[in-house]
Amino acid sequence: MSGQHGTILFYSEASDPSWPTELERAFPTFAIRTRPEDTDPGDVVAAIVWKYPAGMLQQFVNLRLIQVLGAGVDHLWADPCLPNHVPIARLVDPGLTARMTEYVLLHSLALHRRLPELRNAQSKKTWRYLHPRPPADTCVGIMGLGVLGRSCAAALAGVGFNVIGWSRSHKSNIAVHTYNGAADLEEFKRRADIIVLLLPLTSATENLIDSHFLAGVRDGAALINVGRGALIVEDALIAALDAERLRHAILDVFRAEPLPAEHAFWSHPKITITPHNSSATNPATALGQIVENLRRAMAGEKLLHPVDRVIGY
Repeated sequence: MSGQHGTILFYSEASDPSWPTELERAFPTFAIRTRPEDTDPGDVVAAIVWKYPAGMLQQFVNLRLIQVLGAGVDHLWADPCLPNHVPIARLVDPGLTARMTEYVLLHSLALHRRLPELRNAQSKKTWRYLHPRPPADTCVGIMGLGVLGRSCAAALAGVGFNVIGWSRSHKSNIAVHTYNGAADLEEFKRRADIIVLLLPLTSATENLIDSHFLAGVRDGAALINVGRGALIVEDALIAALDAERLRHAILDVFRAEPLPAEHAFWSHPKITITPHNSSATNPATALGQIVENLRRAMAGEKLLHPVDRVIGY
C-alpha cells in the first residue's frame, strides 16, 4: 500500500500487546495510534477495534474501515453512535480457529471422560471408578456452523465422537449430520450429550438457552459455552444444574466480564469457569487479512468477511 497514508487507530484492552508493533511494520506509511486522543480525527482512515467505548468512532469523519479483532461483532451494536456509512469486517483468523478448536476438543474430552466428577471425588478423598467409554458413545452437538463450528466438528469427529450440528438456516458441505431452524431444535437437543454453543449473539439468539430450552435437553447432558454470555439465561442454567437436568457446564464467556467475584457461577460445584481465553486473534495469522481489507476499503472494494448490519454478524 505504498503511497497511501493516514492514521490507523488500534484500540483493544485485551489483545496481544504486539499488535501495534506488527501494524507499524505492515503499514510503514501510516501512523499507528492506540489512543483516540493522540490522533487528529480527520486523519483516521481505519479503526481496528475490540470492545471500544461507545461513541469513540463518530469523531473520525474520514473513516473508511472498521475492522473488528475477532469473529464476534455484537459489542458494536451497543454503540448508538456507530457510523452508519462505514463498512465493517470481522476476522476469520486461522490461529483463532485453531485455538478455539483445541479448547472445544479439550473440554469435550474432559466431559466425556468425566473429569468434573473425578475432581469432585478427589476433593472428598473418594476412589470413584468410572469405566472409560469410547468417544463414539458420546454425541456432541454444535450450535453454530460457521468457520469455528465446522472446524470443531471436524476435530471432534476425528477423535471418534458422534457429532451433530445445528444452525438457524441450512448449511451445505458439512461432513456431520446437521439440523436447522426451530423445527429441528428439539430433535437436536434430544440427541446431544454435550452441547457446544458457538452461535453469534443477535436479537434472535439472545437468551436462547432459557428454561424452556433446557427442559428439552437430554437428561444428564453437559454444556460448553464459547459463544457469548448473553446466549444463556443464568438463573435457568443454575436451576438446570441444581435439578441435575444438566450434569456440568463449561463457561468461557459471560454477560459481565471479568465475572464479578460475588457471582454465583464461581462457587457452583457443577460449573467450570475459564476467563474468556478459549481463543484470541494472533497477529502472525490475522495481519494479512487486515492488510488486504484496508487495501480494499481504500479502493472501494468489497471487504473480506464483511458484517451484515441487518442480521447482526
